[in-house]
Amino acid sequence: MTLRLQSAWLLEAVSEIATIDSVFFPFVHRFSALNWLSRRDFALSVNAFSPSQAMLLRAWLDGSYGVFSERNLQKFNQQIKNPLDLSMNPFRAWKDRLFDRQQLDYLFYWREAAFEIEEESQREIFWSAVYQIMSYWLSNRACEVEVECRPDEIMGLMLNRHAEFIKGREAKVAITSLSLDELAPAETCLTLFPMVFGDEENAEMTLQVVFDAWHNGHDDLEQARRQIRMQLRKYQIDLARPTDYYTITKLSANSKITALIWSGLDLPPALYEQEMVRPLQKAFAARYAKSQLLMKAVDRTCDAYDYLLLFY
Repeated sequence: MTLRLQSAWLLEAVSEIATIDSVFFPFVHRFSALNWLSRRDFALSVNAFSPSQAMLLRAWLDGSYGVFSERNLQKFNQQIKNPLDLSMNPFRAWKDRLFDRQQLDYLFYWREAAFEIEEESQREIFWSAVYQIMSYWLSNRACEVEVECRPDEIMGLMLNRHAEFIKGREAKVAITSLSLDELAPAETCLTLFPMVFGDEENAEMTLQVVFDAWHNGHDDLEQARRQIRMQLRKYQIDLARPTDYYTITKLSANSKITALIWSGLDLPPALYEQEMVRPLQKAFAARYAKSQLLMKAVDRTCDAYDYLLLFY
């Protein structure tokens, strides 16, 4: 199931209820969904589902990290002039399946070089740039588009893009990576739950699988996929279990507004209203006086809708 986070639609709906000065995500499974929200003028508290997602959030959304230094850029973004020994490359099984030979050389070099970077924040920026480069390479391969820039040139472009993205950003972002049982409710205006009901298989999931395998230094994509699914299942909400209502209500206990957002495909809106909305309204009855369900059609040919359930 693909989850779209339509941030502008969300803020427009919530702003009719209250002025938003702080937002709390007890769970986020795609750091890219927060790029737009992180540019707004409010504090953002985010709990990532995995350490690698938390790293990406810190590198791209936390302004206190600063930019990748010119000194480290000159030292660690080197051009590889001669092919590396493929037998030493832990990612060699990906050759011609995910990446070409030159790309694999750089993926091997970049991972090893990053361990030489002394400052952890600088290392995480460097690794997060590799995530962006992987996205670029895999997208081009899927579309059969030739990559013309050298890998070191692309690395320079990505690090420059990072510097431009965080320019002028004040650190209003708090990032954790805790289980829902360990997480405490935040004193916030809005608590937002992006609901996940099952395992996702899409381009972004594939990217996350490849990146996690690379980050952990192996080429076993099935192992990485299993690990991600195990991590995601800690956060998936099973509304057939009363304990999950407790989790949602507990984590929104200090919030003026609670919003649940999800995407639905090939299921009629009435089913969600019966199986999900009404039980949640009952669970929140003692906490909030009002609730509102909003829907936005995405593709009527397959009954694809985005849903926003507000409690206030």
